[in-house]
Amino acid sequence: MSQDNTPPRDGSPRDQDKDGVPSAPKNPPPAAGGQPPAPGEQPPAVPLTPPSGLQPDPAPELDPDFVPDPGSQPDPAMPPTDGQTPSYAMPYPGQQPDPGQQPYPGQQPYPGQESPPEAHGDPVKRQRLVIGGIVVGVLVLIGVVIWVLLNLLGSRPEAAVPTPSATATPGPLPRDANSKDFQVGDCFADFDPNASEARAVACDTEHSAQLIGVHAYPGDDSFPGTNALRDKGREVCKAAVAKLNEAADNYVLLQQNVYPSTTSWDRGDRRVDCFIVVDSGNTIKEDLLQK
Repeated sequence: MSQDNTPPRDGSPRDQDKDGVPSAPKNPPPAAGGQPPAPGEQPPAVPLTPPSGLQPDPAPELDPDFVPDPGSQPDPAMPPTDGQTPSYAMPYPGQQPDPGQQPYPGQQPYPGQESPPEAHGDPVKRQRLVIGGIVVGVLVLIGVVIWVLLNLLGSRPEAAVPTPSATATPGPLPRDANSKDFQVGDCFADFDPNASEARAVACDTEHSAQLIGVHAYPGDDSFPGTNALRDKGREVCKAAVAKLNEAADNYVLLQQNVYPSTTSWDRGDRRVDCFIVVDSGNTIKEDLLQK
């Protein structure tokens, strides 16, 4: 009887197990070179190839709610065991640091490792410096303004005090003149120091007095007192007598001070006058002041 050595067709149920998976071949394929394995020698493993039309089982999906056992996780405070890699930058005792690894903020760099570049400036510090500069600038500006105002007030021109000139009162002579209009050099006939008016005449005619010095107080001054006015009159006469010419030696002259009373001061009289007079009437016939 002849023997059929033709292999069965793929997927034949005759050579499959109950699950439809082909059974392993009873006779292993010959080894490399076409020689069968020797007795007692294991045949080489042959990869299992699923039959056509069957796909391998997919990889099992991971459960997202799965939490590993904490007891099986490594302690981060303990040094890693063999096969574990530390997840932080701090080296263990005796471990050489990685030159390319950056230390934590505030951590000192490892020996031989360069410090990381620091941030350029502190924004809060810069803001404080800017505000401080503005405050100093404003204070300096205020100081400059105050200094300018003080200089302007300090250099205010003083009120001009009218000083009678040394020229005799112009106009036709003789004439009657008010005491407030007397000018240095005026000559007066029949002079009365208590009168508010006097008759001005030419100095080359007979007269009894000549005005040689005047001091005028500012209009806003308060009444200085009788004694102060008398002393001021003597001071004015002492300075004016030095200006007399040689013709004054021909006469016996007296000094006559005239200053305002309280009543005349309130009316605006601020003059202290110094006259040279003679007590023998109108005997002076020339101008006694230096030209």
